[in-house]
Amino acid sequence: MELTPTLILNLALLIVPPVVLVLVFRQWLARHIRWTVALTALYDVLLFWDELFYYESFGLFAVLILVQLAATGAAAFRIYNKQRKD
Repeated sequence: MELTPTLILNLALLIVPPVVLVLVFRQWLARHIRWTVALTALYDVLLFWDELFYYESFGLFAVLILVQLAATGAAAFRIYNKQRKD
């Protein structure tokens, strides 16, 4: 599989916004950090609408988005549980 500029851009769009979202919520809205998973899912659906419903790329984007949501959820719940203990 060749790394094309489009693929690199899509990977950056899958990685950077959720990380920024988790960091912003951690800094200012730690109490509501669980919402980052839902907001990330909404962001993905809005941004990658065409790729999600195009039959040739559905599988790839579904896997990437599920991995992204799992990582975002793990980070959010770890921060939430840590914040609750303090």
